Amino acid sequence: MKRETPKTVAIHDGHRNRLRRRFEQSGMEDYAPHEVMELLLTYCIPRKDVNRQAHELINRFGSVAGVLDATVEELTEVPGIGKGAALFLHMLPDVFRRYALDRVEPGEPMDTVAKVGAYLQALYTGLNFERVCLLLFDNSMRLIKCCHVADGAVNSVKLSIRRITELVIFSHASSVVLAHNHPRGIAIPSGSDIEMTEMVSQALDIIGVPLLEHIIVAENTYTSVLRNRKGTLRAAPGGKTDEQFYRHFYGESNGAATRYEQAGGMR
Repeated sequence: MKRETPKTVAIHDGHRNRLRRRFEQSGMEDYAPHEVMELLLTYCIPRKDVNRQAHELINRFGSVAGVLDATVEELTEVPGIGKGAALFLHMLPDVFRRYALDRVEPGEPMDTVAKVGAYLQALYTGLNFERVCLLLFDNSMRLIKCCHVADGAVNSVKLSIRRITELVIFSHASSVVLAHNHPRGIAIPSGSDIEMTEMVSQALDIIGVPLLEHIIVAENTYTSVLRNRKGTLRAAPGGKTDEQFYRHFYGESNGAATRYEQAGGMR
């Protein structure tokens, strides 16, 4: 009787199932960076040990965030990472951003800078380059639309004032918030940020629509450029100087109902 040769048991047999069970039981808090990558890769590289690729990704890009921020071309330079796996990893920051935006209450008035800031932090989740956006509001401070205006560092972005004014006019916006991010930076306006603020503000003044604020987002913080420079004595929706509107907008109300709140917004 012929004797059967025992099968060689690979060291990583069942490893992906153990990773998944471990996540089901206790989440990802105690995962090493390469284990996070390894778990992700099990869903886009089937029936194959991906431990080596996971280590290589972390070694090359430094962290989980570094891997997800890499381009598809950079990811496919890692041996064993094909186009499909690279696309899967590269799209995750966009998924996180969509998730964060979907958690923001839709249709609710963004009548305070805190609500606008929360929306913008969601909007810029996972974005590792500078992006300039324009938020257009109706006279009840409900968001009409968020417009992607330009990408790149502010001092290198050529903002089209004509495009900005056209977006505002065609959307019938009553007020505007300008926004951009400082990825891996701090939320302090540069000279270029202030120059851009003044340029957009002056252009919108001509068509009678106030620039309520320019908000800079960085990591988990944000700052209001105009509040620090011009305070609350500025034009509110409706085209008049209304300090009470801005006191409400910046959360400076003393607990009593403000004229803005009593009126249900500016009309």
